[in-house]
Amino acid sequence: MSIKTLKKFAWFKPLLVLICSIFSLAYTTSQTTQMEVKAIKLGDQNVHLKIYTKPGNDVVYAHVHENEVAALEAGLIMLEKYGGKLITLDHSPEGGKNRNVTFTYQKTIYKFDPNRIYTDDKSILSASISVIKGKGKVDDTIIALVKNLANEIWAELKTENFILAIHNNKNTPAEYKTKWLFWKHIEPESFSIKSYIKSHDLSSDSNQSCSDIYINPEVNNSEFFIVTQKDDFDKLVKKRYTVVLQNTKPIDDGSMSVYASTFDKRYINSEAKMGRVEEQVRMLEILMK
Repeated sequence: MSIKTLKKFAWFKPLLVLICSIFSLAYTTSQTTQMEVKAIKLGDQNVHLKIYTKPGNDVVYAHVHENEVAALEAGLIMLEKYGGKLITLDHSPEGGKNRNVTFTYQKTIYKFDPNRIYTDDKSILSASISVIKGKGKVDDTIIALVKNLANEIWAELKTENFILAIHNNKNTPAEYKTKWLFWKHIEPESFSIKSYIKSHDLSSDSNQSCSDIYINPEVNNSEFFIVTQKDDFDKLVKKRYTVVLQNTKPIDDGSMSVYASTFDKRYINSEAKMGRVEEQVRMLEILMK
């Protein structure tokens, strides 16, 4: 091409640079993490459902216990690195962080665990809601309010085939505790992998919902996976990571793992001890690989 011809099309160069810049900006923007907030009415308050998305893996991280901050931090790290979707709840007043959700309706205060509301059985859902203060009852109106929250959360989770729940636990031993002056009671051992082991010939709901279990004694009892599919169980066993396989007919306790299994969803729960962000990231990396 002659110099004369090049000069003829010289005007096109700035336009080409501009077009490339626009496409580059659009691509960069599409790769950044986006956050949306949905306000869900619950009695006299709102529960805010925060939804983070970034192009990448077809996985949705489910974080429903507000006080389990290490799990949320680990989930956001993984979302930033691999993409996907993450949902978390914001419900405590004045920036607090509480496990359970409380709300007021007609001068009565109610409380429930946001990981025990995923069921179509009204009696099970009713049992998961308690009255904290006031003369109200857990009637059909209250059940419908909590069920609506569960439906809104599930609507954001069911869009993906892989649900990855992220949780933290305390893993504290059983101990005597003094309440008031003379009354002492036994505080039971907190949730850990040992919750799935039959103890003294007594079965718990966790144990009865367990089909198989593998425990690596070198791994902290706080850190383990709960899976609903045998293939995931086998792969994690090969990596020698502590894991529980939920059986095909688990006890309906309103938990997300049981509800997900009724929809044949691939569900994995990553449990790690409170505050152990690095350990939980390491566990999630195992799943991503």
